Amino acid sequence: MSFVPIRFGGWVNKFLKSNPGENAKDVTARLRRALEAYKAGAQCACGEPIWVIGSAEAGNACFTCITGEADPSQDFEIAEACYKPPKRSGNRRQDWSAVLADPDEDSESPHDESFKQSITDDDVPF
Repeated sequence: MSFVPIRFGGWVNKFLKSNPGENAKDVTARLRRALEAYKAGAQCACGEPIWVIGSAEAGNACFTCITGEADPSQDFEIAEACYKPPKRSGNRRQDWSAVLADPDEDSESPHDESFKQSITDDDVPF
């Protein structure tokens, strides 16, 4: 379930054959902007990485949001964008090492007895 990789110049030539009224310079500029956005981590509104080829024509969005299809195996994508890094979730694991520092260390932390405070009714908004 992955795209068919195509080189940047190869896609521009293929696009121009199918769209003879288009200007090569404009097509290249749009595709380059979409590829740069992809490399910078641009995401579709749904959270997926953008589809470079589709985004060059339709704005930054993923394959599914642009086409309505789920399987891109018969569709092209710029080769540089075919090998995507693993998707980063918004629920990334938190590094708690600094928070859970050794309570025996000489630092002011919630583990330190002198740091402990009691919560009063004044501290809680009603």
